[in-house]
Amino acid sequence: MFASLFTRKPSAFEAHSLSALATISKPSINLVHHQRVVDEDIHLFANTLMANNFNGIDAVITADSVKELIANELDKSAVHTSGKLTLRDDMVSLTHLFLSITQKQQARLLLKIVCDDACRKFHTDRYDLRLLCTYVGSGTEWIEDRFVNRNSLVGGNNDSIIKDPSKIKTMNPFEVGILKGEASAANKGKGVVHRSPPIQHKNEKRLVFRLDN
Repeated sequence: MFASLFTRKPSAFEAHSLSALATISKPSINLVHHQRVVDEDIHLFANTLMANNFNGIDAVITADSVKELIANELDKSAVHTSGKLTLRDDMVSLTHLFLSITQKQQARLLLKIVCDDACRKFHTDRYDLRLLCTYVGSGTEWIEDRFVNRNSLVGGNNDSIIKDPSKIKTMNPFEVGILKGEASAANKGKGVVHRSPPIQHKNEKRLVFRLDN
């Protein structure tokens, strides 16, 4: 009985509120996700950003600096619709939530346009926790650990890594996920297996918001 507790594979948890994303702190959980309704104002603004070749945001932020930084960067886009402030406030709110969950003073924030298949192989990453929200386009793909051959993560391909492709799940637009990485010794071998969705063959673009800790 005790051996099974220690060998149990980490699993995902579907949260019914943003505050419940804090469940990621449990050792048995390596991904928490919460589905949200698409905000049409943000959706329109985000698509306009992408059409205007927005340069993105990549900065280290704190709870005190994040609002001004995002506002300044979005102003540089010269795109002004009602969704700009709504998007800013959403990213600020998610940042404050993430910092509260991680209990860290700062995080790396990225808002970027993705138009390639650079991360099409399933993998884990070396961070503690990562928050992801795709505002436009296909969301991150992930799979529960029981359907993964972890021995194939290094050197293998997707066919050898994934035991059952029908078990691959995809985050929807505006869905928020917090993913556990493997930067700490406590999470070694527990990081969630995921990838960016292949989009080049569809000529698709994505607008992805990311926080790393």
